[in-house]
Amino acid sequence: MAKNKNKEIREQQEKQSEAGKENFTIKDYLYINLFFWGFLVLLSIIVFFTTGGQMDPIMENVFMFIFLVFGCGFTAVSIFDFIYEKVAKKNEIQKQ
Repeated sequence: MAKNKNKEIREQQEKQSEAGKENFTIKDYLYINLFFWGFLVLLSIIVFFTTGGQMDPIMENVFMFIFLVFGCGFTAVSIFDFIYEKVAKKNEIQKQ
């Protein structure tokens, strides 16, 4: 008897957690990426001035690394996450 109650409670909690999940829209992902890119610009400005404020080939490589690896990597993961959420939602609807 107690096992059935625990199972029912667990199922209700899972349903509530699924209902509480909100899916991000493309607009949300855009704002998140704009915020992150703004952070990278601020980080680059801080790095530029704390290292002497002179642009040389080493600093160009540092900025290229910051924007290409962190910025483009974050954007690529955001795109992947958006696509995954859409596909997972379609599969979940089909199962029901």
